[in-house]
Amino acid sequence: MSTQIEINKQLVSYLETFGYRRDPIIDELVKETKALGNVAQMQIAPEQGQFLQMIVTISKAKKCLEVGRFTGLSTLCMARGLSDDGKIITIDNSDEFLPLANKFWKQANVQHKIESVIGQGVEVMQSYIDRQFFFDLIFIDADKNNYPHYYELSLQLLPSNGIMFIDNMFQGGDVADLSNKDAQTETIRSLNEKIQKDERVDFSLLPISDGLSFIRKK
Repeated sequence: MSTQIEINKQLVSYLETFGYRRDPIIDELVKETKALGNVAQMQIAPEQGQFLQMIVTISKAKKCLEVGRFTGLSTLCMARGLSDDGKIITIDNSDEFLPLANKFWKQANVQHKIESVIGQGVEVMQSYIDRQFFFDLIFIDADKNNYPHYYELSLQLLPSNGIMFIDNMFQGGDVADLSNKDAQTETIRSLNEKIQKDERVDFSLLPISDGLSFIRKK
């Protein structure tokens, strides 16, 4: 029998207090992102960034790829986890929020580890496959309808034991509501089922923020 407890608002508040060590640069980036309005919901939670940084450090990844930059919080956290000669390439289809991201990357002194690419995720990832440019760790947090494509492309870009993270795999909790037939929700639900059955990988679906798939390519 599962011992998973219900994640209610009171517990989320506790997690935000004790599951994350305050950081002035991250806190200010979160504050300035919130000031952008409703679009701020695209930003990962600080405790999620803290987790990504730890995994990059523990795995000793040298080359990371991110699909979906937004204001650069996840990029910053993963860059912090890299050694000084490590590199993260971050892909986004817009440069709208890049100046904000650059501002905080420089404050955190990680800008030299980051390469920002403007383009469509599927096309850029395919170009890396064509050039046989591979990565140790990939983080996906972009347009949900392309998640199945990003997943398959990532498996081609990772070596054995390579790590992949996919964000928003709970889709705000909608994946558990089988009466919800929204196209985006169905896409995420289908991908969760695919990953569960995929013998090419080991995985764990973590209840961090809006659901984070932690995947290891065999």
